[in-house]
Amino acid sequence: MKLGPLLVPYTALLVLLTALVCLAMARYFDRRSERKIEATITWMLLIALAAARLFFVWRYRSLYLSSPLTILDIRDGGWDAEAGVIAAWVYALAQIHRTRAIRKAMLWTVGAASVVWIAGSLALFARTATQGSMPSQVLQDLQGRPVTIGDFRGKPTVINFWATWCPPCQKEMPAMAAVQAQRPDVNFVFVNQAEPLDTVVEFLTIARLSLKNVLLDPQQAVARDFQVMGYPTTLMFDASGKLVYQHMGALSEAALTQHLGEVATQPPGSLVK
Repeated sequence: MKLGPLLVPYTALLVLLTALVCLAMARYFDRRSERKIEATITWMLLIALAAARLFFVWRYRSLYLSSPLTILDIRDGGWDAEAGVIAAWVYALAQIHRTRAIRKAMLWTVGAASVVWIAGSLALFARTATQGSMPSQVLQDLQGRPVTIGDFRGKPTVINFWATWCPPCQKEMPAMAAVQAQRPDVNFVFVNQAEPLDTVVEFLTIARLSLKNVLLDPQQAVARDFQVMGYPTTLMFDASGKLVYQHMGALSEAALTQHLGEVATQPPGSLVK
């Protein structure tokens, strides 16, 4: 989702909305009762975020420990939502058990937040489902040869929309190159947005990036078809060509590996969580 010049991942907005609902409900109950829960709810949210991040980092620790400072870069898409939700509920239930006077307020607050999270997740899945299948446009590769994107069906496929002037794209490209080299069972397609051939070649040469399937889309036709609102945006398709996952913003190598694993294990046509 785009807010002015900022590209904000949908999941980040959903997390923010859920947190705001939690805090608004907590303040409502605080005004009606002497037993305050806002501090408890704040701790619950912080614990949920920490658990979601730390559980993910632990799963892909070999990638993070080689460059420990990347653990702090929470923009890389590396979260385990299920771990965060479980941690939030465990903490909430422990507080309810310990202080029965806040039971009603806590249950209503956490319940409302859970409804918002589930509804937002279902909305994302529905939007992904309606965007359909792998595009069929014919683009050109760096040698000027025509390439039909639909021909990549038959294996899971990642389509990455990017531009050389985009700092998050520049940051993401080494991770994309590394995973492409590791996963010959997955097609990676890099669709450049409206830049001249010389600009793209110069960027790849200076950055020392060896990428396969770099295509030029001078009219940004594929991005328009999928309502891409900013770069980088990554779409993942299953082997049948069905869109199963989309992400706005840069992905780390760990986050990319996680989502590819989910795509590979999904039945054809189903949506990645």
